Amino acid sequence: MPIKKNAIKYMRVTARKTEKNKIVKGVVKSAIKKTREAVAAGKFDDAQKFYKEAQKALDKAAEKNIIKKNTAANKKSRLNAFVKKAVLNKDEPKKTSTKKTATKKVAVKKVAPKKKVAAKKVAA
Repeated sequence: MPIKKNAIKYMRVTARKTEKNKIVKGVVKSAIKKTREAVAAGKFDDAQKFYKEAQKALDKAAEKNIIKKNTAANKKSRLNAFVKKAVLNKDEPKKTSTKKTATKKVAVKKVAPKKKVAAKKVAA
């Protein structure tokens, strides 16, 4: 526990800011989650509406320096690609069986490099 009054005040300020940041991060996470759940449920109109909300929440969080601008941009880009892909592929039927074939890895022996032997000079 700090002794100086300034440090005690700083701890109170930090606690308040942390609570506000948690609220904003929660809004961002829930908006992204709603968008992904709407896509999974096949509700593409709702997904696009939720994507706009997520985009707005990410922009606000980046503006307040709660998350970095690049992080917000990456999240928006990935979410947009996810929604777009789902909307474009909604007409195609889903595959029922997906079997993955295992690939066999071949062991490679490591060979130690040969040592170079320096030629001895003969004194004449």
